[in-house]
Amino acid sequence: MKLFYSPFHTFIHKVLVTAHECGLWDDIDFIATFPFKNLDGEDQGEAYSIEAINPLSKVPTLATDTGQVIFGSQAVCEYLDAHSKANRMYPEAGPARWDAVTRLATADTVFEGTVQMVAEQWQAPEQWNMFVFERMWPKFIRALDWFDAEAAKGWDRFDIGHAAMLHAISYLGFRAEFYEAKDPIYPNFDWRDGRPALSDWYDEAVQRPSVQSHYNKDFTGDTGAARLQASVAEVLALQKANKA
Repeated sequence: MKLFYSPFHTFIHKVLVTAHECGLWDDIDFIATFPFKNLDGEDQGEAYSIEAINPLSKVPTLATDTGQVIFGSQAVCEYLDAHSKANRMYPEAGPARWDAVTRLATADTVFEGTVQMVAEQWQAPEQWNMFVFERMWPKFIRALDWFDAEAAKGWDRFDIGHAAMLHAISYLGFRAEFYEAKDPIYPNFDWRDGRPALSDWYDEAVQRPSVQSHYNKDFTGDTGAARLQASVAEVLALQKANKA
């Protein structure tokens, strides 16, 4: 399998956590993908585009050994779980599953909203749309408070909802590294404040081998556009061969 993703390991990737938990880490070829790559002031996005296999040209995107392409992190995680050789990240149908996928959806909404705030701050401050920040922050705070209340109850297992929580919280916590400007509403926001149960759970969860496999570790593969496009070509060749 080929996993096209952005190899920034200063936050936790739920797809990478899922791949490791499911015992599939060694079955995956990790392809560095940079949808917003910019080199020396020149936009190199087209060179790093994967639109030939994903019309949205977004990561993560998974290509199977048959050339089937699956995109969207939730879809990729579900595919990996369905082919698990070890832990299952999605509980069987029932209350535990609905709890896990609800936390998954909530955490992914926090992550996607944080990405919007980061993208907004790529612009000059006078161009910021303050509605983005005003709309997102109340949602983030309520979600974090809910996560804290849920963590206080305790969990019997580690599931896809937890992987998504690690993803969202770690990204929200380090988002300032993406821009020099301070957040206009909460410039020194610390998600741990007033959330002891969530903080304790997070500190324990980040010690899992599936997190330590990549978190705060440099990507050691080829990050060149040529490698990316060669991998895209391989996927297209597989698709063509399987249609013949």
